[in-house]
Amino acid sequence: MVGALDEREPVLLEDPIERRYAVREMRVRVHQARFRGRVIPAYQSQCTMCRLKEVRLLDAAHITSDADLLGEPAVPNGLSLCAIHHRAFDQSLVAVTPAYRIAVSPRLLTDEDGPMLTLLQGFDGVEIALPERRSHQPDPKRLARRYEEFLALAEA
Repeated sequence: MVGALDEREPVLLEDPIERRYAVREMRVRVHQARFRGRVIPAYQSQCTMCRLKEVRLLDAAHITSDADLLGEPAVPNGLSLCAIHHRAFDQSLVAVTPAYRIAVSPRLLTDEDGPMLTLLQGFDGVEIALPERRSHQPDPKRLARRYEEFLALAEA
């Protein structure tokens, strides 16, 4: 498992963690704020999956990755997702079908982990909230491509 602790090395809880800082140079997606400013309102400022309306917890998620040549910052390539659903979408734990239905990974559907997971499992097969303007609705071809990737990962 990536990021798992090496079980051979004991973890010393009493060992203090030294505060250290570094300066980093990073590439910033300058267009992301404008993308968010168009996607979130297109979805009536709510998560397309759970309908959460707390704007501070909403993200504009790309269907086709921003790093991909086809991942343009346009509303049909975006979904308004709350932070938890965005993370699950990016990790292929949930997907949106080309028919605008939520798909939850088989791994999560068979797991038992508590109330948050139970809530997430309940979204399987539910239709997402769509933007009113047809031109703002998610591109079914992009969703189909992303859904195929989701299915391939589920089989692995």
